[in-house]
Amino acid sequence: MSAALASAVRSAPGVVPQEPPASVQVLWYTDPINVWCWGCEPAIRRIQVRYADAVRVTAVMGGLFEDFTPVRENWARMSGGKWQDSVLAFLTAVAAHHRMPMDVPLMMASVNDLVSTWPSCIAVKAAGLQGSGRELPYLRRFREAMYIEGRNTTARGVQVQIASEIGLDAPAFERALEDGRAEAAFHKDLDLCRSRSVTGFPTFELLREAATVRLDGWQPWDAFEEALNEFAPDLHPRPMDATAENVRGLLRRYPRLATLEVAAILGVTDDEAEILLEDLEAEGSVNRREVGAGLFWEPARPALAPADPQKSGTVGP
Repeated sequence: MSAALASAVRSAPGVVPQEPPASVQVLWYTDPINVWCWGCEPAIRRIQVRYADAVRVTAVMGGLFEDFTPVRENWARMSGGKWQDSVLAFLTAVAAHHRMPMDVPLMMASVNDLVSTWPSCIAVKAAGLQGSGRELPYLRRFREAMYIEGRNTTARGVQVQIASEIGLDAPAFERALEDGRAEAAFHKDLDLCRSRSVTGFPTFELLREAATVRLDGWQPWDAFEEALNEFAPDLHPRPMDATAENVRGLLRRYPRLATLEVAAILGVTDDEAEILLEDLEAEGSVNRREVGAGLFWEPARPALAPADPQKSGTVGP
């Protein structure tokens, strides 16, 4: 740790703190349609579970492209008019690097409709108007809809559907999009990005009282935690053993987790996490879902009991 950073966060000699240490705030400068940010989800999940009382993550919408048209035209020039081939190659390369599951061919179906990422940022802020704790769940579900399911998340109707899927008040969500409140909240995020000179995503800013440190670009979960531990060495992750019961608990909390996310939360290798998940699959507790080159895991839904013909009023054969 640097001397300046150490002096900002350590206690004075001979003084024993009488209160819990100040929490760390993580500002995650991001954009819903930034594929590198999707690769940060294992680190975010680990923080949410293992540092729940000590670290608070806040998403700041950066507005990656106000107008995507010049980028698309540039790719078209470089590819002899086959700009979708350039997009496909880019997305495939990013997915191979951060290894979070992405169905790249399915995503390509909505590429033609991408004009700007700003409406998607505004949708996240509309979710936040129903409580600051609603932004990250909405952002996550938005990305699942885009990266896993290939839905056209730039469409207003799809954005409203996603709000309903996570239990938001859909009519209130849509009103926030229409009356300008969500857009105003997004512009506050843009102002924060400009004041901090944030121009690339993802960017992370760790804040604790007067101390701050910045991390630029995608970070695997262990590198992110190393930076967090250097910044706040008195913080430690909650104990959590790599057991089947703990994995069941994670899948009760989260409706869908990638193998990489389970590994990050438990602090084990991807192979160790996959063995645990496969054991649960064998007993019928979880279902796997192949997405691109990766795997997602979901709780197995209980089978519906067969209908009783007498109670339903139907007559059997």
